[in-house]
Amino acid sequence: MHPTKTLKRLSTNSGFTLVECLIGIAIIIALSGLLFPAARNTMASANRARCQSNLRQIAAAVMNYTADHDGVMPVAAPHELGGAQGRVSPNDPWLPARMFGGALPPERRPLNAYVDSVKVFRSPCDRGEPLWWFDTASYQKTSTCYELYGSSYFYASGFNRMGGVMAPMGIAKFVGTEFSHENFVGAPLPLGQAVRVAVYPAASKKIIVGSIPIHRTMSGVVALSERAQWYKDDPDHLWANAAFLDGHVEFVRVFPYDQEYPGVSTTPDERNPYF
Repeated sequence: MHPTKTLKRLSTNSGFTLVECLIGIAIIIALSGLLFPAARNTMASANRARCQSNLRQIAAAVMNYTADHDGVMPVAAPHELGGAQGRVSPNDPWLPARMFGGALPPERRPLNAYVDSVKVFRSPCDRGEPLWWFDTASYQKTSTCYELYGSSYFYASGFNRMGGVMAPMGIAKFVGTEFSHENFVGAPLPLGQAVRVAVYPAASKKIIVGSIPIHRTMSGVVALSERAQWYKDDPDHLWANAAFLDGHVEFVRVFPYDQEYPGVSTTPDERNPYF
C-alpha cells in the first residue's frame, strides 16, 4: 500500500468528531457533578472529626486540671479557657467580646498548660462569629472565632466579663454569678468561685465545652447567618460538636424551638440532652 494513503487513513481513524468531543465533555461534567459534592462531604466529615479530636483533648485537659486542683473546675470566661490572644481588646464595645472575653493573653489562660499546643482551640470548621446582628466592626465580619477570641470553642463556665449572665446560655453554671440554675438559685456561689466536678449528677449529659455556634442558638442566627452553619448547611437546625463532662464528644443538633427537646436555652432537666 502506498505510504501516503496509510498515513491519511491513520490520521482519519485516530481523530474525534465534534459530536464525540461534545459527548466526552458532557460525561466529564456529569461525573464532576457527582464527584465534587462527594469530595466536599468527605472534606467536611474530615474537618468535623478533627474538631472532635480537638474537643477530646480539651476535655482531657479539663480533667487533668481538676485533678491538680482538688476537683474544682477552671475559672475562665467562656472564650478564654485556652488558646491564643484574640483580636478583640479588653475594652472592645462589641457585645460578645465584652460578655465572654477573648483578649486574655495565652499565658493567663488556665488550660494552655495542659495541652500540647494552643492550636487545639482552633476548629478547622470555624466560619466566624454567627451573631450577625452584632456586626458592628469590620474585623468581626471577616475573622474566624479563633482569630477574634483565640478560641473556636465556648467554655460553659457561667463566668463573663460583665459580672453576671443575664441569660443562661443553656448551661448549668460552673462558676458562681449573680444568676445560676437549680441547686444554686437560692445560694449562688461567690463570683469567681468554681464548682467541683462532683456537683453534676449526670456527667454524660453535661456539656463543658462546645463549638461557639452551640451557644448562639437563636432562630435568626440559624435562618439568616451562614456563619452559624459550621458543619453542614441546614436552615432548620443548628449543628455543633460538644465535649461532655465524662470526656465523650458528640456531634449534636441544637435549636431552641425544636419539638424533640426544649433546647439549650432552657433550664436543664433530665429530658434535655444538655442537663
